[in-house]
Amino acid sequence: MSDTGQAFLVRYGISRHFAPQLATRVDVAVAEKLLALGLVRGDVKARTVADGGRRVREYTFASPAHLTPTMVQVELRRAVQTVHGEIVHAEQTHDKGEALVLALGFGSLVTHRVVIKPPPQPPMTAQGPRRPRIALIIDDLGHNMNRTTRGILGLGVPFTVAVLPELRKSGEVLEAARKRGLPALLHLPMQPAGDENPGKHPVTVEMPPEKIDALIGKHASEYKTIIGVNNHMGSRATTDVPTMQAVMKSLRKRELLFVDSQTSPRSVGRRTAKEAGVWCISNDLFLDDKEEGVEEVSSNLQRLATLARRRGLAVGIAHPHPETLQALRTMLPRLQARGIEFVTIESLHPQPNLATRTHP
Repeated sequence: MSDTGQAFLVRYGISRHFAPQLATRVDVAVAEKLLALGLVRGDVKARTVADGGRRVREYTFASPAHLTPTMVQVELRRAVQTVHGEIVHAEQTHDKGEALVLALGFGSLVTHRVVIKPPPQPPMTAQGPRRPRIALIIDDLGHNMNRTTRGILGLGVPFTVAVLPELRKSGEVLEAARKRGLPALLHLPMQPAGDENPGKHPVTVEMPPEKIDALIGKHASEYKTIIGVNNHMGSRATTDVPTMQAVMKSLRKRELLFVDSQTSPRSVGRRTAKEAGVWCISNDLFLDDKEEGVEEVSSNLQRLATLARRRGLAVGIAHPHPETLQALRTMLPRLQARGIEFVTIESLHPQPNLATRTHP
């Protein structure tokens, strides 16, 4: 039976046999729309709630800064209509703060609830509202010093480089970054969940703490200008508490910060960093995680800017691909002209002479 026919039978109470399939289609449509509106991982709280004796999925989030809750309602209506659904009911609540609550479904069958809160107010400073900020990190540097790498280093906006250790050009890239005033992270290879090769001497879950400390100490001694570490791969290692506790203990000893690349949603990076007293911030969005072209990278930059306007700060990771460089050269001036400020990770965690520090 066609999708239209299934929706007809459910909407008019003739049959509920197709309700699970229809609910899944609504779920996908809503998820894709929220992504298109600029909402990323962590922005949306999901849970299962009771509605009229049935269990339905509920999504709660704050409206992106450039949209009102009503505008988001219009976008969601269009999304569910593509799968023959509808907004069954909408109401404004006042008991727990202003929110727009939508019931999505088919006729009398509600499959989802969506709670849309107003966008948060921008953070205030003594001079007024703070400009939205993007902390951009360029990963995987150190393989070479080719035209793309030189172009990345010459973008002319504040950002942070992340350099892989033990590569032919690791030291040269770090020195070039230092001369340009760009802070650098050690892009530490860590064990992935799959069979991908993370590179030379990765941190693995089998390594005892003293070997992890010795490895980080060796890199910190060789690459003296690094301000911290972010994980290269690591979808297995960053989910293992003992491994990350050992990493954080080593970073704390050397007063290094940690950026969780968020290669796994189950990462314990922030938790173990907090416990160890290590300053930590997490990646919000990979701009070019796969083989994205110029248009896709540009679109992801727009999404990151939307998140920055909503939260005040967004962290994004990109890689030294020619397509990424082209997108950055085009988009960074445009975003700056629209009020986005680009900052370094170092500036978010200021310490005296952090960029010129050396490690024993």
